[in-house]
Amino acid sequence: MRIDVEQAVFERFPGFRRAVVVAKDLDNSGEPEALVALLREQERRIREDATLEDYKNHPHIAAWMQVFRDMGLNPNRHAPSIANLIKRVRSGKDLPFVNKIVAIFNAVSLSYVGSCGGDDLGVVTGDLRLGFATGSETYVPLGQPDQSEHPVPGEVIYYDTGNGNVFCRVWCWKNGDTSKITPETRAVAINVDGMTPVTAADVLAKAEDVATLVRTHCGGTTSIHLLDPEHPGFEIA
Repeated sequence: MRIDVEQAVFERFPGFRRAVVVAKDLDNSGEPEALVALLREQERRIREDATLEDYKNHPHIAAWMQVFRDMGLNPNRHAPSIANLIKRVRSGKDLPFVNKIVAIFNAVSLSYVGSCGGDDLGVVTGDLRLGFATGSETYVPLGQPDQSEHPVPGEVIYYDTGNGNVFCRVWCWKNGDTSKITPETRAVAINVDGMTPVTAADVLAKAEDVATLVRTHCGGTTSIHLLDPEHPGFEIA
């Protein structure tokens, strides 16, 4: 299996960098008190952060809002996932504890005010690719396994090349149901995305935090891979 980013994505959005944390042999069951406490602490910090009162203009979020505009989308309708996450937490709502891996990337997303999400590698039939949609791919919305739709041609999607299943629409807008992480998940790829002003070093630091938390709470092994124009992909044994 290979995970990669199409060169055309880097060409159109040269400020983009992605780190992928691959974790295997995981125990994703249970609800550790320490992990719940970490999530609640990050929520508290977000609510008290004065720089997030106008969260859409925070530099990390504004960068993604502009990317969505550049794709011809209204970022208020198709909001980057980090914008929705911050909005929900700032409204006073606690995030649900879905499972350990989801709690980890939610906590780290809040910590860095940046996009972070993952997929179950056990369902992948081909390679995983971030690239431009043709419109023939199929997306099943999270929590709606009986529904399906097609991405808009030219939209940036993260998808399985083996069967055309879309794991995430509009880059970092909505995750799909096909690759959702469950307590039974044993292997994941967690994407840590950055867009200028976020640097490659920032993305790697965030990925290191993700990997450490995964090993601490889920066991298993982790590896980190930085994707950039010179190294757009890698193989998973």
